[in-house]
Amino acid sequence: MLEWESFGAAHLHAARREFGLDAEQAQQASAMAQRILQGAGAWAWDKAQLAWSANEVELARNGVLIRLDRLLQRKDDGQWWVLDHKSSHAPLKDPDLVMQLRSYRDAVRAIYPGQTVRAAFLTGDGQCLELPETTP
Repeated sequence: MLEWESFGAAHLHAARREFGLDAEQAQQASAMAQRILQGAGAWAWDKAQLAWSANEVELARNGVLIRLDRLLQRKDDGQWWVLDHKSSHAPLKDPDLVMQLRSYRDAVRAIYPGQTVRAAFLTGDGQCLELPETTP
């Protein structure tokens, strides 16, 4: 739904069909997507702020195919951002999720050496939680 940026009946039906969701699950997914689009990371869909953006970006990392939920470059400072959507409200507390997002960020850094690449989780409650450079 975040890719479509639309939450009408047709997209709810498409999400139900594509992901095998029942009506309640589709409504929950829609509500989370809307909170992400209207939350602290809303700027990531503001075309006026973006030099480039794409969803579901596939990259090879150490011979393994990875898929980034959203990759973008800001117009104002040229920084690249790797964004990962999570239903969890505390993904930074999950070492596996942190390691995964760090590997995504490293993959983009390998493509754009010398450029700033940042990464954040966008959560179903509308938070934008930036991944720190190092784990405490």
